[in-house]
Amino acid sequence: MLNVAIVVAGGRGRRMAAAVPKQYLDLGGRTILQRTLEAVSAAETVHRIVLVVPRGDVVYCRDEIVERQGLSKVERVVMGGKTRQESVWNGLQAIEKMRLLPDVVAVHDGVRPFVEPALVDRAVRTAANFGGALVAAAVKETIKAITDDGFVRLTPDRRWLYAAQTPQAFHYLTLVDAYRRARAEGFVGTDDCQLIERAGGRIVIVESDDRNIKITTPTDLLLARALWAEKKK
Repeated sequence: MLNVAIVVAGGRGRRMAAAVPKQYLDLGGRTILQRTLEAVSAAETVHRIVLVVPRGDVVYCRDEIVERQGLSKVERVVMGGKTRQESVWNGLQAIEKMRLLPDVVAVHDGVRPFVEPALVDRAVRTAANFGGALVAAAVKETIKAITDDGFVRLTPDRRWLYAAQTPQAFHYLTLVDAYRRARAEGFVGTDDCQLIERAGGRIVIVESDDRNIKITTPTDLLLARALWAEKKK
């Protein structure tokens, strides 16, 4: 079995309002992106990694983050697109150019450094068995659906609500087909699962917790640094 992870770090992080893109901010003496790559690399079910980074950052990431730090599972560093969906597609294209035919591809956000390798393994194995796997956390807050003009319309039953995280893992050919279909129809989703759903695929929840955070805002960064300090005690 061959499994590939696509680590997506193609954004510029405008919500962070920092001098550098959020994936290059410091977390315990290393960049957030490096911490993420280390975690994904430690998963025994991941054999190769394709890293997707912003236009203009390919050489820096390859030389300073991948090669200098000895992240040997990262075999390609490729340029991202204008959207996350385009960036994942570029990662899939890189896999094709490498002439690989993976069993499972796991897509992970480059700014989720607290993912546990065991969680990645669970997602990959679940996808291998069922076709698709979504790492997600049960929703704790009460969720409200609203109307266009801001009035509360209904309250969904919290028992059936999960907050989607990553990794999101799928049979490789299933994911490629879903992406090709979305591109042909001009559809842009907010995550990979949405494309699989539209194509009629099955996705199984792999339960996570709220430590697998995505570092997007200054508040997220404060929380991440607190979590890292706690982890190292």
